[in-house]
Amino acid sequence: MAPVDIHEQLKALIELQTVDKQLYDLMRQRQAKPAQIERLNADHQHETQRVKECEAQLKALQLKRSSMEGDLAAKEGQVKKLQMQLYQVKTNKDYSVLQREIESVKADNSVLEEEILKVMEQVDQQKAAMATVAETLKGQETQMRTAVAEVEREMADLDAAIARLQTTRQAFTPRVDAKVLARYERILDKKEGLGLVPVKVQQEACSGCHMNLPPQTINEIRLKERLIVCESCARLLYYPEDAST
Repeated sequence: MAPVDIHEQLKALIELQTVDKQLYDLMRQRQAKPAQIERLNADHQHETQRVKECEAQLKALQLKRSSMEGDLAAKEGQVKKLQMQLYQVKTNKDYSVLQREIESVKADNSVLEEEILKVMEQVDQQKAAMATVAETLKGQETQMRTAVAEVEREMADLDAAIARLQTTRQAFTPRVDAKVLARYERILDKKEGLGLVPVKVQQEACSGCHMNLPPQTINEIRLKERLIVCESCARLLYYPEDAST
């Protein structure tokens, strides 16, 4: 088996890393898209729930008014019944008792009528509030559909871009030794799309984790006799052609 040319391997890995970093960034964007749609749907559900709550509050007020109007009708019937009894009493005392009872029920009815008017005002206010919320929901639905369509378009664009890069990647991988590629990909999966990084020459540091590198390590990297990894972040290292970085 021919020895692995580290110089050529690094050249191929540098090109592959460029593609892989783009792939990582695009895939990270793609992975975030479903959550965007979920947030849009959640916002829509929130507005829908507000409409349902307004409807429930309106129904409760209408039931309350109906119940109070039923009570008022019953009390008005009671007044009429008592008034009919006035013609049947035999003594002034009984007449006075009935008269006071009639006045008491009428007073209760007046209070109840005021309460009914207040509830009717609340019903009107709730109808107006529900109309506002329903209009907001209608506008929000339009915006949501537009936003979801835009996110879905972005997802399709990202899928296409990812597919193109994956095809490009397949053209690079045969140039890398299988063992070297496996080692690089293990690091790549754990290091946010960066399995191979250059030395920051001026700072004598790893550009992946920014930790300083011993001079001996930098010399070994420049020699390109074997693959060198950063002892801090475990990424593969290479010495850039432009040493001013």
